[in-house]
Amino acid sequence: MTNAWSDRRPARRALAVMVGAGLVCGAVGVSAQAWPQRPVRVVVPFPAGGIVDIIARALGEPMAKSLGQPWVVENLTGASGSIGTDAVARAAADGHTLLLASPSHTTNLSLVKALPWHPLRSFSPVTMVGSIPNLILAHPVLPVKSVRELVALAKRRPGDLNYASAGPGSAINLAGEMLRTMAGIDVVHVPYRGQPEALAALLAGEVQFMPLTVALAEAPVRAGRARALAVTSTRRLQEWPDLPTVAESGYPAYEMSTWFAFLAPAGTPTPVVARLNDELRAALRLPQIEKRLLGLGMQIETGSPSELASFLERDVERWAKVVRAAGISPL
Repeated sequence: MTNAWSDRRPARRALAVMVGAGLVCGAVGVSAQAWPQRPVRVVVPFPAGGIVDIIARALGEPMAKSLGQPWVVENLTGASGSIGTDAVARAAADGHTLLLASPSHTTNLSLVKALPWHPLRSFSPVTMVGSIPNLILAHPVLPVKSVRELVALAKRRPGDLNYASAGPGSAINLAGEMLRTMAGIDVVHVPYRGQPEALAALLAGEVQFMPLTVALAEAPVRAGRARALAVTSTRRLQEWPDLPTVAESGYPAYEMSTWFAFLAPAGTPTPVVARLNDELRAALRLPQIEKRLLGLGMQIETGSPSELASFLERDVERWAKVVRAAGISPL
């Protein structure tokens, strides 16, 4: 015989589940509503003075104002950005720690055997910031004025020319490897800790050429301390109308721009991510911020967290193919 309690047991269980779910949702809502409760730490996994660092600090004042908490930029460098990235992956998923990522975030998966974090699974995408093309630079004493002449010289002197990068797996490393494989030249990669150090090596004549973001390349080129051979974007730059693209120089499939995006640790509450997305996109629309970033040669390209997630998936696949084609063995 079935008693009244057993008749009501499924309904009571369903009610308990609904109440429990409501409490969880309510807790998340309260947490997101109260966020941020302390300074927001933005990890830049590259040295101070580099382009990633410049972008993070440019957003400091408007973000601190809109969030009501300090926007603290911390440079955690080493291992091609992996040390700082791992620190964010291990941080509490509460919206108080963010990563400003760039292409090494997606390339490291193909370049490092025992990567302690995953570029997709370890993070919650927040928003894309934008992208900056690179210039192919040469030291002034190198007798070349174009990519075609650089390739011809490298073929006459196999193994003699060196190019600098911001470290294995960095955007400019892969820009160099893409040129090396497409042109079929034998050149030596010399890694440095960051773009400023790599540029200093080029200006000192320690290396003969390198790809470098427009923002950092402009001053030495204007001063005659480096020579611009080409731009790595698909179109010529408005500021450099006479500078051809690498694609125009005989390599139509060549394209490499350095992108930047904000990520949070995986599991960061959706309402917190949504507010971060809103606040960052609003800050990037401010005239003073827009002017600052456009001055760096950036094309500002924000979007939703889901759009950034799709982009990161495509970029992981893209660079896996480049790494395989270049014959680079994971370390």
